[in-house]
Amino acid sequence: MDAASLARAADAAAAHERRCLLCEHRCGADRAAGQLGPCRAGTEARVFRHRVEHGEEPELVPSHLFYLSGCDLRCAFCIAEERAFDPRIGTPLDAPFLRRALEWGRARGARNLQWVGGEPTIHLPAILRAMAGAGELPPIVWKTDLHATPEALRLLAGVVDVQVADFKFGNDACAARIAGVPRYVEIVTRNLLLVSASTRLIVRHLLLPGHFECCFLGIVRWLADHLPGARVSIRDGYLPKWQARHHADLRSPLPADAGSLARREAALLGLDVVE
Repeated sequence: MDAASLARAADAAAAHERRCLLCEHRCGADRAAGQLGPCRAGTEARVFRHRVEHGEEPELVPSHLFYLSGCDLRCAFCIAEERAFDPRIGTPLDAPFLRRALEWGRARGARNLQWVGGEPTIHLPAILRAMAGAGELPPIVWKTDLHATPEALRLLAGVVDVQVADFKFGNDACAARIAGVPRYVEIVTRNLLLVSASTRLIVRHLLLPGHFECCFLGIVRWLADHLPGARVSIRDGYLPKWQARHHADLRSPLPADAGSLARREAALLGLDVVE
């Protein structure tokens, strides 16, 4: 998307700074007036880290990841810990900062710009403004918890080349207890179908200890039934970080063979599994 189109998208997204409906909390906060919703974000996005990484899916690396502070979920096991939940942490994101950072990333072989978090969707107006003024952009990867509204997803249409969407929980009870959100499966499955119709999609799932039956199997079975052509990335790097110690099921690391067993199960269902 060219700079003029990005600027128009940024102008449209700015309406959410007056009445925010970017995520499914649908809080309606007037961020421009200083009101804070559940994510605590204002009108400014902040980057707490950016670096070129090689640990993403093979088709994405090397990828230049921009980590934004602030999130609409409250996952107890979040590896980013307090940086994911406090949108005041980091360097303010604007066009000059992004331009300089992208030049740095290109010099190190980055193939794309990947927005991660926290959760980038809650900062969509600021991200679009920065990209509109940053000059030539590489392909855009949007790493998301997909707890977004259709209104937000429409703003991303034509902007994003690849969506990397976390499908964290296979049932609403686990999502409510561990991440603090209701109606999780309904929202994420709706959004997976929406973005798959127009954007290249990678569905990512982080295996959690003790959640093979209740979460993993439900997720891969839904994908096999509804998105059998989706690229599925099963991650087995779980660490009991942040507030995981308060949950008996999350205190321990994964068994050593959890990843291979899960990938085998997904492949048996006919899914396109990242190896």
